Amino acid sequence: MGIRKKGRRKIVCSDKLYIWYVDLDYDSPEYLLNIVAEDKSLILTCPLNEEYPYIVSKGKVFQNQNMDGVYHRYLLPFDVPKSITPKFVAALIQWGTQEKDAREVS
Repeated sequence: MGIRKKGRRKIVCSDKLYIWYVDLDYDSPEYLLNIVAEDKSLILTCPLNEEYPYIVSKGKVFQNQNMDGVYHRYLLPFDVPKSITPKFVAALIQWGTQEKDAREVS
């Protein structure tokens, strides 16, 4: 099953297409930045307006490691800006695909 692209932004990083969008969280009054690879190998969710910025990995791969199908939460090594830009989205994708310095939190 494909990813809905209507009304969402596209970005290409390392010759791979990603879809990103900001949406209201169903369980809280917060907004979430969602990033999904077209093949769904990388799925990241970043809560906005958090004191301690973190990201949730929901995909099959994170930082070049196969995941076990369970959601994992990692501290971000940088702050989340007030307004989400393609530059910030590209930085998250690069960190989630190429780096190896993620610190997992429970």
